[in-house]
Amino acid sequence: MKISHTFYLLYFLSILFISCGDEKKLDDIVKSIFENKTANYTVTFSFDWNKNDFPTDYPSGAHFSPLVGWVHQKDNAFFDSGKIATAGIEQMAETGGTKLIVEELNAEVSNAKGLKVYTGSGLASGVGKITIDLQVSTLFPSVSLVTMIAPSPDWYVVCVDVNLLQEDNAFVANKTVVGHVFDAGTDNGTTFTSSNSDTNPKVTISRTTQPPLGNGTEVKSSFCTISFVKK
Repeated sequence: MKISHTFYLLYFLSILFISCGDEKKLDDIVKSIFENKTANYTVTFSFDWNKNDFPTDYPSGAHFSPLVGWVHQKDNAFFDSGKIATAGIEQMAETGGTKLIVEELNAEVSNAKGLKVYTGSGLASGVGKITIDLQVSTLFPSVSLVTMIAPSPDWYVVCVDVNLLQEDNAFVANKTVVGHVFDAGTDNGTTFTSSNSDTNPKVTISRTTQPPLGNGTEVKSSFCTISFVKK
């Protein structure tokens, strides 16, 4: 069993302060380590979905739907690959709608799995930025956010379970990740403007690197990068 650095620190401190008869100071240190701290972040999705870099079937009216997601416990895979899309994920991935997914995430928050649900703006073109402010805590240090690639059958850009808490119980000053492209597994379309064709039964959500966005191996990281900056 792996024992954390925090355990060793507490063990050392307990020996030190108990031997000195200073249990109160030990209690103060323990409280400072385990108190539920909070931190505020500005999250920026930077998109560069342009016709030169992504020429295959580049659609007219390229845009991104309103951002939606939540702050939650670490290691939560609500939006991740390998699972069947919920009704809310399907709605978001196919239409850009957020009503159902907000309801689903609020239910998760009510079950103490998350801190808060967030919705933000969309982007009216393929190139630009979406910015949202949010708050994380020691108990809920991770962020997952998504936006539909539009038009598309059921594709979305996502950051899943980005943990902003370090091992020393401090929050990172900044962090940048690549926004990955996922296929929700709910529509059979293969191009941006394919007609609706429900996948029945649904297949699992998967990360995609195939055309028209990818080259079979990757989607260029320039398509979307996501930065987290502590305020």
